[in-house]
Amino acid sequence: MRKLVVLLCLLLMLTILVPMKGSAREVTYPNNDLLISVEETAQRLNEEHFIIVDTRSKGYTEGHIPGALPFDAAQLADKSHPVDGYLVRAEEFERLMNELEISNEDEIIVYDDGDDTAATRLFYALELYGHKKVRVLNGGLKAWKAQGKEVSTTPSEERKGSFKANMQANLEVEQDYVKASIDHPNKVLFDVRSKAEYMGEDVRAKRGGHIPSAVNLEWKKVLEDGEVPYFKGASVIEQMLEEAGVTREKQTIIYCQKAERASHMYFTLRLMGFEHLRMYEGSWEEWGNDPDTPIENPSEQ
Repeated sequence: MRKLVVLLCLLLMLTILVPMKGSAREVTYPNNDLLISVEETAQRLNEEHFIIVDTRSKGYTEGHIPGALPFDAAQLADKSHPVDGYLVRAEEFERLMNELEISNEDEIIVYDDGDDTAATRLFYALELYGHKKVRVLNGGLKAWKAQGKEVSTTPSEERKGSFKANMQANLEVEQDYVKASIDHPNKVLFDVRSKAEYMGEDVRAKRGGHIPSAVNLEWKKVLEDGEVPYFKGASVIEQMLEEAGVTREKQTIIYCQKAERASHMYFTLRLMGFEHLRMYEGSWEEWGNDPDTPIENPSEQ
């Protein structure tokens, strides 16, 4: 009988200590505060400066986290810029945030369905323009629903917002900087598109392929498979990054097609404690449509 009790105790301890697959609630990351759980979000819904933003392009009226503000992340694309999808500049971003009724003192929680890039696109934009308190809901709305939390169809209440942008210019790099970073020993060009895009098999610009010396890991590989797209464990993500050639001591320049998937990887690297990050906002939309940029296209070899 005593042996049975001891065995049951050991099994109970293992259940507590070992996180269940698909749940990152027990997992910690170097910058763990950038990711917020469903449980904490639910507990803080009524706090005055705790602001939740639903970044989905559709579905808000059918059901959202109670009190969430609706914001279609597609508004972040500057329609007047020659590069399609390019992020709006500071003045326009201020206007959007003030229209959304956000203030600089707010703690902002962004979410989408969990396996999209809308929430992390807004996360990156807020950090680029100097907002210090922004977090991503782990698993997005899918996690919220999977844990049985209430969804609302009631529009958010009107509130007063006052947002002032303070651009962190060191986060962005332009085409000339990227050219100078090719084969640089202390920099890594990080292509987070699909393998088919990277190899030049899936062409979404005038030319296919990738920037010379760029390494590749598709952005969504950091998310769990299954019904709820939680972030994978820190050790798993660390190993994937190392195998791709992305390490902390080098400056990492991230790009995709229109910087949306790159924004998701930017968040992932921030979560993992990487500090030397740069975003190539023009991404392949600019590079692949410019006949004068060097490319590597393995599909043509």
